[in-house]
Amino acid sequence: MTTQQANRENIKAEFAEINPQTVKQLINKGAMLQIEGDIQSAKKIYGQAIEIDAHNTTAINNLGFCFAQEGDYPKAMEHYEQAIEIDPSKSMAYANMGSVQAALGDMDSAIGLYEKAVQLDEKNILARDNLAKLYLAIGRLTEAETAWRSALMVSPADSLLHTALGTVLAAKNRLIEAITCFQKAISLDQDNAKAWSQLAIVLFMRQDLGSATDAIKKALALKPEATGARHHLALIHMAKGDTASAVQELERILILDPSHAKAQMDLAILDIAKQQYDTALQHLELVLENEQNNEKAIFYCSIALDQLDRWEEGRQKMDYLIETGETRYCQQAKQYLVERNKRFKMDKAN
Repeated sequence: MTTQQANRENIKAEFAEINPQTVKQLINKGAMLQIEGDIQSAKKIYGQAIEIDAHNTTAINNLGFCFAQEGDYPKAMEHYEQAIEIDPSKSMAYANMGSVQAALGDMDSAIGLYEKAVQLDEKNILARDNLAKLYLAIGRLTEAETAWRSALMVSPADSLLHTALGTVLAAKNRLIEAITCFQKAISLDQDNAKAWSQLAIVLFMRQDLGSATDAIKKALALKPEATGARHHLALIHMAKGDTASAVQELERILILDPSHAKAQMDLAILDIAKQQYDTALQHLELVLENEQNNEKAIFYCSIALDQLDRWEEGRQKMDYLIETGETRYCQQAKQYLVERNKRFKMDKAN
């Protein structure tokens, strides 16, 4: 037997040990475990698949994704690179590498890898979607819109893609087009809570408070614990002048998430309006425990302190804001000091 014949026989023997059906079953099982959040078990299952077929790029790529979910990015990259070495056309491996680079803050590399993934597989919706999300995150709205429109050309019935496109159109202040996108998303999936919620926000921006209320209630019927949607409902109530309902919603948010800064902040402002400075200060101090440099909280905290005859503390906070530069609350702090000095002089003159 020649050397060439012997190599052929060895290859046949190697592949004879591989049961493709078993490997596929293991990969499917690993994927289910991943979805359920059992990453350790998923890693073991993918490892078993790789033991049977050391060149199975799907198992290798998925194992890399498990490491990425655990935050072990070097291990994740090692597996993605291994998958690409075996199959240079492995689009998902490039997409997953892009996600790692994005998580590490290397946006340029992430964009390049997502684009490579799309180039290798035009139907890779995940890569297109992630590319668009990354563009949106770094403020490149036109590129985000283009990426989502390209994704919709591949998958025109994807409700979530229509929702995403609507979001970037809203960010570009193209509100009518955004509403059309959200309505299309809802027509494709009535249970798309995000589409209902985003629709409500845009309707609120257009001062259509009645329709915005209906839409946000649809979103909350689907996801009652969505604090973001519940906060928007509170804002709608405030815009309508229904303070009691707004407070009720804000308090519900704090039951779900006691550290919700926006809810604490809104309650504090409402308390200041009602001259309930002690409770306002309690809300503001909770915000500042988690966000020490929250300028809005610092500003209103200084006002509450002033009203509680603790002006020295309040003045220190005002001075801090003024030293931060030409920000919105720096200007408001300066204006507050001017008005306060005027009142002080008038009181002294009287």
